[in-house]
Formats: sequence, structure tokens, C-alpha cells
Amino acid sequence: MTPLRATPEQLQQLATLSTCEVADALVKLKHPSGGYVPDLERFSGPEGKVLVGEAFTVEMVDGRDNEAPKLEGHFVDAADADSIVFISTPAHTKSASLGGLLATALQRKGVRGVVTSGRCRDLAELRALDFPVFARGHSVLGQSPFTRVSRVQVPLEIHPQPAAPTPFEPTFPPTTVHPCDVALADLDGVVVVRPEQIDEVVQLARKGREVDERCRVDLLGGAGVKETFAKHRGK
Repeated sequence: MTPLRATPEQLQQLATLSTCEVADALVKLKHPSGGYVPDLERFSGPEGKVLVGEAFTVEMVDGRDNEAPKLEGHFVDAADADSIVFISTPAHTKSASLGGLLATALQRKGVRGVVTSGRCRDLAELRALDFPVFARGHSVLGQSPFTRVSRVQVPLEIHPQPAAPTPFEPTFPPTTVHPCDVALADLDGVVVVRPEQIDEVVQLARKGREVDERCRVDLLGGAGVKETFAKHRGK
């Protein structure tokens, strides 16, 4: 079955919103994680610019895993122009899933940027390219022999980074990223939206922005937070 795709107009609409506004809208729609892909930071790319595009998914596995499928060819060569390459890596991995050479090739293909649940390296090269990269961290190590690409264009389940032990059970759910989901990334982080939810998300996010602006005006005027929220948010 051909996946539903976002229209250029829908991508443009999402590009006018922040990740926070979109996540708030998804929470209102009962999305378990608000579409949030946690623990990611921007390591390169234009400051102040929102990265928006369809996800081209890449699944990496431990390099010692001999049972997972092996990709024929290279994922960079398979990536779609205008997409955002979205990579999942094993949580324990300390090596990078993206470096300067791969970023150069992806940018040359017209890929909009990269989001990885793992690490990146060659920061000076990435920043010289001005190529948007969002990752959990950075490393001096390349992929081989630590990880390898197994599959592309498959659903990815991105789990939160393991935290220090606590007396409480972890409750934050993983976020699933499907091929052709829309990824939105900015200074605050990364969210993903299913294409069929975009129109409703945009409507709710715009409404949320209007409410927040009314709150901001009152707070700048010296109003209390409780009364302001009760007036505009109803709580």
C-alpha cells in the first residue's frame, strides 16, 4: 500500500510552526509522546531555521549482529532528495552514524538534513557545510566496525535515552517514525507527524499560538500567571 504523503502546502504550513507548538497539538490529540523524539540536539545547520521534510528512515544495528538483514548498496545512494534522513542506532552505541563525507554526499543529493538517535562526528565539516544535523551526541569514531545499516524505509521505534536508576518505572513511551512521516526540527528539538494528522495539528497549533500570545500580552502588562492562564487557557 502506498503511504499517504504530505503535500507541499502542508509542509509549508508546518514550517511556520515550532516543534513546541506541534508537540502541544499532538498531546491534545492524545499522541502518547506528543511526537517528540527525546534527547536530540542540533549540532549543525542554519540557526533559527526550522527543518521540515518527509522522513527517509534508516535502521542501523550492532556490527556484531549477523542475523539482521543486510542492506544492498549504501543508504546515502538510496535516500530521496528533499527528504530528511532519519537514522536509528542501538542505544549503547558510542560511534557516529554520520560524518562529514556522508553529509557532503547527502547535501549534494538535495537531502534536507539528518536526524539520528545516535551520534555524529566531524563537527567542523558539518558546520562548514551548514547542513542540518540533529543527534544525541557526537563521537570521534566512525560506523565500522561498531554498527552497520540493516534496512531502509521501515518503521523505527525511537526510545528515550536510558536514565540513571530511580525508584520509579520509566513512563515516557517510544516514538515510532514511519517512512514519509513528516519530521520537524528546530532549536528545541525534533517531532514527527503522521501525514493524515497534519491538517488537524496545524489548526490546533495555530490556535495554541494565538492563546499563548494573548497570555504573553497580559503577563507583560503585569498580570499574574494564575489569573492569566485561567482567563485564556481555562485553567
